[in-house]
Amino acid sequence: MNIRKLINTVGVVFLTIPLSVSAMQSPSLSKNLPSNNSLVEQRKTPPTSGTDKIVKEPDIDPMFTGGTAAMHKFITSTLNYPQEAIEKNIEGLVVYTFVVEKDGTLSNFNLIHHADPLLDAEALRILKAMPPWRPAKYKGEAVRAEAYLPMYFKINKNARGAANNNTCAPGSSTAKTDLNILANEEILSIVDQMPQYPGGEEKLTEFLSKKIIYPTHALQNGIEGRILCSFIVAKDGTISNIEVLQSPDPELSHEAVRVLSLMPKWNPGINNGEKVNVKCVLPIDFKINETPIPPTTTNN
Repeated sequence: MNIRKLINTVGVVFLTIPLSVSAMQSPSLSKNLPSNNSLVEQRKTPPTSGTDKIVKEPDIDPMFTGGTAAMHKFITSTLNYPQEAIEKNIEGLVVYTFVVEKDGTLSNFNLIHHADPLLDAEALRILKAMPPWRPAKYKGEAVRAEAYLPMYFKINKNARGAANNNTCAPGSSTAKTDLNILANEEILSIVDQMPQYPGGEEKLTEFLSKKIIYPTHALQNGIEGRILCSFIVAKDGTISNIEVLQSPDPELSHEAVRVLSLMPKWNPGINNGEKVNVKCVLPIDFKINETPIPPTTTNN
């Protein structure tokens, strides 16, 4: 059995008050990122595919026009943290999926992880206000493709005093919850040097491949799909606050959380020369590349 796992660890878009905003491409936006020279070339409008099918694995993923820095600047200038949310000290993680159309416009917004209706609405408003993206390309043609963007809303404790509220609603599966780091520690999303699994992405892939046991029921019933998880890499490299943000099946969720809980300490993130706490997002694709195993029956 060959289980393909997409390993891409990134920070979420981090929205704070006062407006000190960091932004980073989500995993679906970070593969095959072009160089500055190729960005200039790709501004030319590519041929448009004749199909309206959403391509799950395009050759070049969709990207905010201008890249990460441009998206950061756009979000910084567009964000309007809801006043009621500030007064009630409401924080949390919001994740939307959406389709980048052939002309780069965004559509089909789907909320897959909510924090609070006020924050959910603001995140959607920002997405709808975005200019056209660079569309995905498949075999040289512009195609429709799905992307997702996590946004983490957090009120600056230095500006309003410490808050002891939990920062986001729990997902379908969680592990290693550390309320102290959530309430009393600064958690960043974009830093000078992002946290890294010891040995890098190749070793992380190897670790997950060895540790993941495809749940029997899911295997028998041909259940597969992407599990989107978040977790915090602390200053000392320990992993905490593992949470499933999106999942097609509870068994796959539990297995993803179980394995992530086994991870050793990471190399912590570095910002301004100091080790810092960083919130990361990791998608894991469970894929069955063979005929599902039939369940055991007692039929004669």
